[in-house]
Amino acid sequence: MDNSAQLRLVSEEVLCKGRRVALIQRIYELDTVRFVRDVVKFGESVAVVPFINERDVILIKQFRASVNDWVLEIPAGKVEVGEDVYEAARRELIEEIGYDAKTLVKVTSLYMSPGYSDEVLHLFVAKDLSFVGQALEPGELLNVVVVDLDKAIKELIESRVADVKTLLALSLMKVFGHTYLKT
Repeated sequence: MDNSAQLRLVSEEVLCKGRRVALIQRIYELDTVRFVRDVVKFGESVAVVPFINERDVILIKQFRASVNDWVLEIPAGKVEVGEDVYEAARRELIEEIGYDAKTLVKVTSLYMSPGYSDEVLHLFVAKDLSFVGQALEPGELLNVVVVDLDKAIKELIESRVADVKTLLALSLMKVFGHTYLKT
């Protein structure tokens, strides 16, 4: 049964707002029934799989306060106001790993967790890299590592908890990477 025609947003209220996210409460109505949903408004983000060569990728081990632990990830970050996703991907590469990419290819766009967040992640592949120097944001704690693609996937699968964007991105590269890495 398709209820989309009868579904109506009644109201939306900001419950709290931080530097990068806002928690809003939405009230919907379907026929005569009202229900409440809490939504984290985040917006767009980017993540990049940077290839040094056809087998090795640059990853970061980054401290994440939300899980109070170090997490193995691909470079990623929020798209800033007025920035397009390609500019954001290039900026995040430089900030986090210190490399710029001559070739930057968009792979796909994904909802990260549509059950509670509006975040859309744009996934890229970067190649033809040149080192330009890292430009970390204050409080950004990370270590840059170069890892063989297969070893990185294995490490993520065997970790206690893996970062979903990284595991998915590297798995996609394992299967479809040849499409993006052609010269």
